[in-house]
Amino acid sequence: MHLYIPIDSNATKPKSIYTCTYAQAYMNKGLVKLFKALGEETRLKIVECLLHQDHCACEFASVTGRDQTTTSRHLKVLVEAGILESERQGRNIIFKIAGEDMRKLLLGFGIESMECCQDGCYNGTK
Repeated sequence: MHLYIPIDSNATKPKSIYTCTYAQAYMNKGLVKLFKALGEETRLKIVECLLHQDHCACEFASVTGRDQTTTSRHLKVLVEAGILESERQGRNIIFKIAGEDMRKLLLGFGIESMECCQDGCYNGTK
């Protein structure tokens, strides 16, 4: 299904047109999911930390001030939005930013610093 909207309404034949296809609508849904996931403070804190280094799911409870179950739900939303990837290492699940393109996108949004991660709370110094 295509929707054509002429840009120049005075022209008998439009010189340029805007095409809205199913693929574009699908892409827009993905963007909505991305921005909804980033629009919550707890999830934003998680993403900020992961921009510095990969972390185990169990490490986020102290950063977010939430219990493990709530933190796991937030991580699931971020994975479903395509922002994070997870990998099992023994009994732990390690989360990381989903690829270099996603990292660049998040940095472009200005998501890059968080006091807790800079203070070393994950490397055992706190």
